[in-house]
Amino acid sequence: MPTRKPVAAYPFTQAELWKRCLDLQPALDRDATELAARGVTAARIAAFKADTRSFGTLEPDAVLVQEGAIITEQKTAGQASLETAMQQVMALVAVRDSPRTGRYKRFGVRDVSSLGEAGLFLGAALLVKQGRKYLPEYAVEGLTEAMLQTVEACSAAFLAGLAERKEAENTRSTATETRLAFANRLYAQLVQLCAAGEALYRHTDAVRARQYVVQPSGGAAGRSGAGVAPA
Repeated sequence: MPTRKPVAAYPFTQAELWKRCLDLQPALDRDATELAARGVTAARIAAFKADTRSFGTLEPDAVLVQEGAIITEQKTAGQASLETAMQQVMALVAVRDSPRTGRYKRFGVRDVSSLGEAGLFLGAALLVKQGRKYLPEYAVEGLTEAMLQTVEACSAAFLAGLAERKEAENTRSTATETRLAFANRLYAQLVQLCAAGEALYRHTDAVRARQYVVQPSGGAAGRSGAGVAPA
């Protein structure tokens, strides 16, 4: 059975969640004695602080997106290099044989630019194989072993780029889900601590009670000490 991906349980951005957790900590320290009487222990507050620090060390999605974009750019450059190397070989073949002939088609590549990622890699492998087989026939047109080696090297680099991009996509997906699940747990702690503090001062100190509002900026969560997560 597939694992269900986590869904955000907090009503604001992760950056706002982190800031709110940081902003709450001075009030928790100040009111630690009173909160302890309501079951909010020092260990619980310490755990909340530790989780807040840990959450701040997680890489934001924007960083992972840019890292993925760099890998994609590198893959695109690698694909262009491979296509160019293959086209240079086929251009020499075309000097001797028309693209409509069987002799040209035996190299397995008719239109390099129309090949997809998988087709490009397979086409390069076939081109190198056939190029070496018929190298003596096309040497007079300028085909060399060095050119075939260039195709081979570009093909290997292109394949490595595809693997690196896939790994980056998987890494980003895992990191995003991990950060989201962590944020949900942190938000649950925030809601519970705010509820305890707001209840403590609701009828005795309006200023302190407001310091325990989950989302002080307003909105549905901001009007309740417990906070309201979106469905």
